[in-house]
Order: sequence, then structure tokens, then C-alpha cells
Amino acid sequence: MKRILTITILTAISCVPAAAAGFDCAKAATTDEHLVCDVPQISLLDSLLKSAYAEAKAASPDENVPRIARDFLADRHACGADRACVLSTYLGVLDAYNDLGATVDIRKDITAETIALGRAKASAAVPEKVGQCVLTQVDEVHPRIGDDFDGGTGIDFTNEGYQVSYNREEELIASKPRDEVVMCLISIPHHCPMATTGGGSI
Repeated sequence: MKRILTITILTAISCVPAAAAGFDCAKAATTDEHLVCDVPQISLLDSLLKSAYAEAKAASPDENVPRIARDFLADRHACGADRACVLSTYLGVLDAYNDLGATVDIRKDITAETIALGRAKASAAVPEKVGQCVLTQVDEVHPRIGDDFDGGTGIDFTNEGYQVSYNREEELIASKPRDEVVMCLISIPHHCPMATTGGGSI
């Protein structure tokens, strides 16, 4: 069965300017906090959190934005010194804030190659851990619905992963079967509603 994952599949690398973290690095106490302060790319993302949080809270007052922030901090702390994991938690939380109305543009600066640093290995399975990256290939690119890409774009990968966009994605449409792709897991949803059947949960 195919699973929908939040992944990043672009492979261009771009330079990121140095930036200060959004907290006082002199007071960093945990492994993940030290990593944020030591890696300029992650420091830059951390410096964006405060404004992204405020924008999301203002645009979506009925959503539990503070809970998203708490989940992010717990996820980042669980990463410890794993750079790819910490970087991915920032992509995940900033994506979540953008979904609620924030306007932080990060994807042009951070890509799958940025996360993987050339360490992704070929795999017949999708990544299962935040920050994990694998090499896979394009299996098929197709319209999301019907025969017209104007209704959205779908892409299937040979490791049974797939993505769907509601937009016409020219770069994906130009992809060919067997094109190599770096696929990284950047977030796992929290607090998903659970359906119950027969006393169990699925």
C-alpha cells in the first residue's frame, strides 16, 4: 500500500547566509539547542520562527498554534545531535505555520540534498524517521485528476511513495521515469483523528 508522506524532493543546493538563532545561544542548554546555534543554516530557520508563529496565530485564531509549537520543540529535542533531523523539524513546523497563514518562504533555500548531504542510499522503502533520506526513482507523473495537469500534479516513486499537488508543477511534469530522486521525511503529523471500529483503533 502506498503512503502519503511529507517529503522534499528538489535537489538543487543553494547558499544560506549566516543568521542568529531566535534565542540567546549563551543560554543553550540541550544538545539540539547547541546544534541550532552551531549550524548557520538552522540558526537562520530558527530566526524565522517567531514571525511565522505570530502570522499563523493571527491568520488562524481558531487553530491550536501553541500546540504546534510545543510539538515542534519536543520533536527537535528528540533529534538530539542529528543535524538532518533537527533541520527537518524546522521545515515541518514552518510548513505547518504556512498552512495556517504564515508567509515564510524557505523551500528555495532548503532542499532534499541540503538535508541528505550526499548520504542518501538507494532504498525500496520510503523514509520512516524524520530527517531520514533515501534515493529512489520516478515511476510515473500524472494529472491529479482526469487528464489535465491544470487540476494538479501527482508523482509516483519506485519505493511506493507518492506526492500530490493541487497546482500544475512544471518541474514534476518534466520528470521522466527512472529519474533519480532524493526523498527526505520532514514531518510526521501529530494529533491525527483516530477512527474506531469494533473497539479498536485504526
